[in-house]
Amino acid sequence: MLMGNLNAEENAENFLESLNGEFRGRGEAILELSNRQERVSCKLDNTFNSESKVLEIAGVCATTQGKAEVEGKLSMVNGKVVGSFLSPFKNSKITKETSNYDNGKLIISTAFVSNDTGNLTRMRQIVVNDAKGGFNSTFQKFDNASGAYKDTGYVEFSPSGE
Repeated sequence: MLMGNLNAEENAENFLESLNGEFRGRGEAILELSNRQERVSCKLDNTFNSESKVLEIAGVCATTQGKAEVEGKLSMVNGKVVGSFLSPFKNSKITKETSNYDNGKLIISTAFVSNDTGNLTRMRQIVVNDAKGGFNSTFQKFDNASGAYKDTGYVEFSPSGE
């Protein structure tokens, strides 16, 4: 497993590979279970397949209000990262996903429509490695009133067992 983004040769594929393994995370986030920011803890089991260049993410995040399964799949396609990371959007249809990896930072933007309300939501996740072999994920939601993304939470992940 690659550790952190200290390697000047790091590229998007190496970054995905560095997210391989089991991780525990703590932070604050707004989950679909609530409309307010709450303390959250997560357990992830990430598997990177070096042949297909795919990172599969599976886990659970919990607040005092309950648990939500999270999953994702990030792939390398023509030198770019494609897919979603930590997507708990149940009962919704993704209408657009884009991602950009640059200098140790992966930004994934997702637009989705709720099957229940028909409302369009735009979210962004920013994932960066830390120096301890873990990674941090910041969550943002697009605010139509201000025309800008606003932070809705973060989770700091550490390798399990360390």
